[in-house]
Amino acid sequence: MESTSLSPKSTSSEISNGAAAEHARRSLDEARASAEEIAARGSEAIRSGTARAREVLAHTTDQAAHYVQEQPLKSLLMAAAAGAAIALLAGAIGRHHSHH
Repeated sequence: MESTSLSPKSTSSEISNGAAAEHARRSLDEARASAEEIAARGSEAIRSGTARAREVLAHTTDQAAHYVQEQPLKSLLMAAAAGAAIALLAGAIGRHHSHH
């Protein structure tokens, strides 16, 4: 039977490759952990921003409803003026596109 001994060169090469593989594995694990942490922080920021936006929208809606109750005629006139402005703008855009 033949002896299968490794030369010192191949043994150090195998150790070096094993160390490099372990280092790469640790680096990937660290990168994955960092990515998961960043994703978790981003997700929390989105949840927090969404909750804040809902609060602001609810507050603004309440203020608008209160204003309409206090000033119904003014509110109606402002809504009519806004509607007329939108209609004029839409008509102008429609005419502009039909000429081209």
